[in-house]
Amino acid sequence: MSLKRVLPAVLVLLVAVAGAVKSRQAARQDFWALNSTGKAVQQFYVSPHSARDWGSDVLGRATLPNGMGTLISFSPRAHVGCVFDFKLVYGDGTSDTYTQGKDVCNVLAILFAPNELMGLVHQQ
Repeated sequence: MSLKRVLPAVLVLLVAVAGAVKSRQAARQDFWALNSTGKAVQQFYVSPHSARDWGSDVLGRATLPNGMGTLISFSPRAHVGCVFDFKLVYGDGTSDTYTQGKDVCNVLAILFAPNELMGLVHQQ
């Protein structure tokens, strides 16, 4: 079975699980970041759309392999709004930035693909 056939099924399953376990006490901004870029992400930055810098790498020492996801969570006390920009730095040194501003409060997951991102499974 090829990765192209398995990856969409894995991503759909991950989003379904994320919806099932999302806590009412979690911050509204919490979302799953799904890597479908074709590359491993070494650094991942999530910054309020209005910010002038990227801040800290949310992965820390971890790597986000292609075809995998990670939960990006915010402190319930953080009042940082809902619209964010993203920067992904890959293991090969290249990067992609998504600076159009994405409202993370209305999605459970964001799929990062080459040169695009898509919000998946809108919250009700």
